[in-house]
Amino acid sequence: MASENETFHEETAHLLDDIICHRILPRLPCKLLSRCKVISKGYNALIAPNTCFANFQSINPSPASTGFVYINDSKLSFLADQDNIGVPDPSLEFMVKSLKDVKLLASANGLLLLYLLGGVNSLCIYNPAIMEKTVLPKEEPEENIRKTMGLVFNPFASPKKFVVVDPLFKFNSAGNEYCFNVFSSQTGKWTCSRQKVFMPGLRCPPTRPVYALGLVYWSCIDYLLWFDPDKDRAGTIPLPNCIGLGNMREVEVYKDELNYMCITFEGEIEVWRLIGGTKWNRLYELSTNTLIHENSPNLCFGLPIGEAETRYILGNYAVPLAFDGRNIYLAVNIKAWRLEKDWLVSIKNIDFGEDVLSFMDPTDEDGSLFYETEIDVNDDFETSLEKELLCCDMVTGKLVNTGKSVIQTNRNFRIFYYHNSMAAVPAISM
Repeated sequence: MASENETFHEETAHLLDDIICHRILPRLPCKLLSRCKVISKGYNALIAPNTCFANFQSINPSPASTGFVYINDSKLSFLADQDNIGVPDPSLEFMVKSLKDVKLLASANGLLLLYLLGGVNSLCIYNPAIMEKTVLPKEEPEENIRKTMGLVFNPFASPKKFVVVDPLFKFNSAGNEYCFNVFSSQTGKWTCSRQKVFMPGLRCPPTRPVYALGLVYWSCIDYLLWFDPDKDRAGTIPLPNCIGLGNMREVEVYKDELNYMCITFEGEIEVWRLIGGTKWNRLYELSTNTLIHENSPNLCFGLPIGEAETRYILGNYAVPLAFDGRNIYLAVNIKAWRLEKDWLVSIKNIDFGEDVLSFMDPTDEDGSLFYETEIDVNDDFETSLEKELLCCDMVTGKLVNTGKSVIQTNRNFRIFYYHNSMAAVPAISM
């Protein structure tokens, strides 16, 4: 009888350990996991860079340690509770002297792809949760390093492998051609994929990459370009045909779901989700009237403005950045709108020969008085613009200023889905 009781207790203890190790600990935020590591040698061995533990984390990441990562305020910043994310050193000072020397290129299952400048000029895979990194060999030719490289890392299927994909883009009178240069940690080499994708039409270079379920995606105006490094396959998916679609659109991933966010010229906000890899379903549609009604008396953006102005700001100065399943994050250039409202109401003349834009003063009814503003028309807008970050509830229409700002650099916002992971950075084979 005693032996049966002992066996029962052993099996019960094993069951409890299994629940704790596989069901509870992987769901804890990074900060709590760091504290658990000092409880015992057993917990430390379990939580420290461990392939099995990282597998369970990738399946059920902690909601508290899930959000979106970007570089701002001289450190890694997160659209989530910064304390819950609990990254040990968001400043990255141990890698570079200034975050101006770091470009965030991609994110996949807790790993970040960084481009280190300031004399280093190298690609780096970095896990901020455990402060582990590895530097990639340079791609040939060296100037091919671009900001559209994607990162593939699946700790559940291939914990000892990561892949970096560089979409090479060519444009001619016939249309757009894409091919792919691929780096695998298992080979330690850059190789050229056999896949090529052609799209007719206007010039549409790939934009910011996103990762989901082993594939990398790039938005290319009306199409979604994708590449599967495991199968060496590539293709395109038509994006939703939204009526009155403006230039304010973005593709983002949240919990392995691919979402398409757009703002129409009329200021309507829409969110679509890719189903089955081919079909788009519209999840949410939010009208300007709803925004006005739900955000009174301050109205939208904390400004005393009406429906027409709200629609104009959304259609021209707001950019959708990320979607967390309910809330959509918007970058809004309120300063630029105020400048236009106060000074630049109607365009009278554009003289590219003199590089001068002339704008009519609305107070002068006969149009005889103009403001002339010097504009460098050769500027390719490769500058950094700071914009306010707002959070919009797509269910209620409530709009909240997060008190944060984001930087738009090189026509893109470098914001990516992120969750903490204790996965070790895979070693590069030599």
